[in-house]
Amino acid sequence: MTDLLNTGKSALLAFQRALATTSHNIANVDTEGYSRQRVGFEALPGNPESVAPMGSGVSIADIKRMGDSFANERVYSAISAFKQQDMYHSMSTRLDNLVASDGLSVSEAMTDFFSGLHDANADPSSLATREIFVDRAEQLAYRFQALQEQLDKAQTEVNNRTRESVNRVDELAQSIAEINNRIIGIAQSGSTQAANDLLDQRDQLVTKLSELIDINTLEQDNGALNVFIGKGLALVVNTGAQRITTVADDNHPDRLDIAFGEGATQQIVNANLQGGEIGGLNEFAAKTLHPTRQELGRLALSISNHVNEQLNRGLDINGVPGGDMFEIADPQSFASKSNAGTGAIQASVSDFNLVEATDYRLRYDGTDFTVTRESDGATSTASVPFTLDGIQFAMTGTPSAGDSFVISATGGAASTINSILDDPKKIALSGQLTSSSALSNVGEARVSAATVIDPAAIALTTPIQIRFTSDTTYDLVDIGSGATVSAGNSYQDGDPISLNGWEVSVSGIARTGDIHTIQPSTTGRGNNSNGQLLADLQTEMTIGGTQTFNDAYGSLTARVGSQTSSANVRSSALEALMNNAIDRQQSQQGVSLDEEAIDLTRFQRAYQASAQIISVADDMFQTILGALR
Repeated sequence: MTDLLNTGKSALLAFQRALATTSHNIANVDTEGYSRQRVGFEALPGNPESVAPMGSGVSIADIKRMGDSFANERVYSAISAFKQQDMYHSMSTRLDNLVASDGLSVSEAMTDFFSGLHDANADPSSLATREIFVDRAEQLAYRFQALQEQLDKAQTEVNNRTRESVNRVDELAQSIAEINNRIIGIAQSGSTQAANDLLDQRDQLVTKLSELIDINTLEQDNGALNVFIGKGLALVVNTGAQRITTVADDNHPDRLDIAFGEGATQQIVNANLQGGEIGGLNEFAAKTLHPTRQELGRLALSISNHVNEQLNRGLDINGVPGGDMFEIADPQSFASKSNAGTGAIQASVSDFNLVEATDYRLRYDGTDFTVTRESDGATSTASVPFTLDGIQFAMTGTPSAGDSFVISATGGAASTINSILDDPKKIALSGQLTSSSALSNVGEARVSAATVIDPAAIALTTPIQIRFTSDTTYDLVDIGSGATVSAGNSYQDGDPISLNGWEVSVSGIARTGDIHTIQPSTTGRGNNSNGQLLADLQTEMTIGGTQTFNDAYGSLTARVGSQTSSANVRSSALEALMNNAIDRQQSQQGVSLDEEAIDLTRFQRAYQASAQIISVADDMFQTILGALR
């Protein structure tokens, strides 16, 4: 009878705990991150000294938290991958809208610029059309500046978002370490209920961490969860968390680096970190924002220098050699804050046709510089002064071994372009030279317009005749002195002929005695020969010898658009994978009200039956007492 009473009592207590656990599950059905709990029962052993040992009831073996670490890892990985692409897509979409915007499009401004030039060429003596062309030049420069300003704001936003995300990572790491400490203490005390809820809290923190950065976790025997980021960087180990923060980029003052650790052990880990919002920001900056800034700067550098160069070869309306229409800054040079020497790199563009859309990183080894082109990672070794990709590098001061520098020829160039020609009379539409073929020529050959190669050549305006001494040879003769400057030259149809800083070509069948003349222009008012050469820049392959100005901007917008579209596709696919991983995780550890309702009914009946056992034991006891009276 006593055994029956004890059995009923143990069952009553066990099912009371089961009902409490089920109720706890139901109460937390909408609690974010909650994992359902299950009561484990075990039979109590009987008295081994009895003749026929029987069980003595039931007890709670444990209260298990449902789910498994593998499902959690899949969720963390899926969330991190989606958040990276979602952030990348969000940022690149905004940039795509910027570069394609009518209000900021450089392509539209370049078209208007050359349209104004065509109108000025149509009536080179008109000050009104020249004034419009000056206005179009100002608008073009402004458009470059305005778009660059928006790109700079995008960089600022990347910095701010990165700083916020890194600070959040640091806070979450500290919180996870604190919960590790509490879980270890509870596990050592033998309690289970409180630990289960803390495990849920910790997993929720880790889930939030995975939204910011890619992580890996490892659960320890003592219940602590170690968290790793990047390539094996231990962010949380047992009850300690490593600090992570943002610091100013050592070589790019407008960018941020991510630093891991403190003091002497602190290291820059940008290249180590992937996944999550931080990975998306890094990817956007590296693949989309920085290349766009570089390409826009190269376009500004190219168009300003090509236009200036051609205008310098002509004459203005008063017959004065032309000046620059645009100004643009020299390449920027940044010295590392940790440099020990006094050296400084000075850079200038020597051939803007060769300039690449990239920055250059220079590191001094005590003898030479290792030069890394950041766009493709190509390296070379050089001693200053040296020239690379159309940029001349020189050194002032004395560098120390280990000193480093970054040179940016194009990254911020678009912000420095300005239109400086404000007098329409000074637009050099007239050519400095004219070329003509004598009316008495027997042959069909004709001379092209003279192109000024070197405006500073001393003998540039010396009148010269090309005199054919046979059908296949010619002399170059100084008209003023009658002296033969160059004799017996072989004639090849269409080949260039150059002298005194100019170049022409003669095309067609030449005959002995034919004469072609190159001489100074006599007027700048109605002559538009240099303006026509300036207009030809619109269709020439001015960017790297493979693209026109509009082609280059079109490639820029197409690249950004393509990257945005690809990011959208990847983001959608990764979102589906993330939702699938979460659904699979929730099928294991999420609360099902239907299932809990069944358990609630089952445990309620078991509890009632357990109470009935006690009631039966009491009846038996009362029967015995009655028999003894």
